[in-house]
Amino acid sequence: DRAGRIGAAVTQLAPAGAPTRLPERARLDLHLHSTRSDGTLAPSELLSQCAAGRLDVIALTDHDLSSGLAAGWHQVGGRWIRVLHAAEVSGVHEGKELHLLVYFPGEMPASYKEFLASRARHRAARYEAARASIGLEGVAPADASAMSGERSLTRHHLARALVDAGHVGSVGAAFSFFAASRHGHVPNVDLTYVEAIRVARDAGGFASWAHPSPIDASAWTGALAAAGLQALEASRPRLGLHGRGVLARIAQKHGLIVTGGSDWHGWSGGAPGEFSFPLREARPFMAALGIQG
Repeated sequence: DRAGRIGAAVTQLAPAGAPTRLPERARLDLHLHSTRSDGTLAPSELLSQCAAGRLDVIALTDHDLSSGLAAGWHQVGGRWIRVLHAAEVSGVHEGKELHLLVYFPGEMPASYKEFLASRARHRAARYEAARASIGLEGVAPADASAMSGERSLTRHHLARALVDAGHVGSVGAAFSFFAASRHGHVPNVDLTYVEAIRVARDAGGFASWAHPSPIDASAWTGALAAAGLQALEASRPRLGLHGRGVLARIAQKHGLIVTGGSDWHGWSGGAPGEFSFPLREARPFMAALGIQG
């Protein structure tokens, strides 16, 4: 079926004492960012905060970057938490940049890690092109880890560099005047969204459209589902019940699953675990990955 059972045959060695299945009221967050892209916490620190926030399953979805944590069960502060390997990949559809959440039931394949490294290197090149276009002195260049594809630069990094160089007073001002794509300083992504879906599916990944607007989802879900899209991220903060309902109905119409995540970065306050996607709603997603829950 279109939802796809990509992980039905997945087996993974679990550490001694790890749960054999998720608790009935398990809490998930399938969209989190670390300092490897534009989050405020290192992966290990984020894992600890997620455990403190009583989450049971998390996915680090750094932009165009493989996970900074091992897939599977981790014990943190006496609590077991399961990490899914995942990434958030950028692509362009009909002239608009869209984001794709790609999940794996176990270890991310080496081929997909290399694909992501190439995307991270592309981000570094885009950052350098934007820095040159802006033409202001003292804006920090892309570092070696970004140029090698080990860290992912985003518009937030460019905005922060403009603040640090003293050209603007805040990240918000930097976005408004320099870093926003509409001003032409940041080159467009060179990957189509359909191609991003194809590469993810070919690698055995599960593909969910990250934070789609109801308007875009109404216009494009049919075509993207035909291209291999498997889910819509319909459960998320800052989207009211009406919007969630609209996205859920669109997903159902096209035979897609619903996923949920906070898109947590840490810049605007709030702690991991304040939002969660309950297992009762996440079961179709977990089943598609072949994970018992």
